[in-house]
Amino acid sequence: MRKALNQIRPGALDNYTLEASLKKMLKEYSDISHIKIDFNYHWGKVDFEKTTEDVIFRIIEESVTNSLRHGHATEVKISCTKSDKNYILLIQDNGMGTTHIKAGYGITQMKERVAIIDGKISFNGNNGFSTKVAIPKEGSTND
Repeated sequence: MRKALNQIRPGALDNYTLEASLKKMLKEYSDISHIKIDFNYHWGKVDFEKTTEDVIFRIIEESVTNSLRHGHATEVKISCTKSDKNYILLIQDNGMGTTHIKAGYGITQMKERVAIIDGKISFNGNNGFSTKVAIPKEGSTND
């Protein structure tokens, strides 16, 4: 499944807005896996750098993959909101969760990608599994 999704990424982000690219990817993911995905995008027409768009796309992709593979989730909620200083990405599933989060390849890649864009990422294994990313707005520091 990841291989199929990796193949749609370049065209998706090159030919569509970030929001449209994410909707397209998530619909295809849902069609393939039959997972219910609730996607709420409240970032408006923000003009992220290509690197930031790629990081956001890949984190959502990896999180949904992990929700299925490790959490056996049937539903994922993804929200893209804003605070005064950050763009917030929250991905929450209804899967098994875990009391011990083991940083394998996927989580390690997410941490490295978020560090490249000076963001912060956190994970929570209670009540399913959640991934939260804070991406600083231009001119803001992420303290």
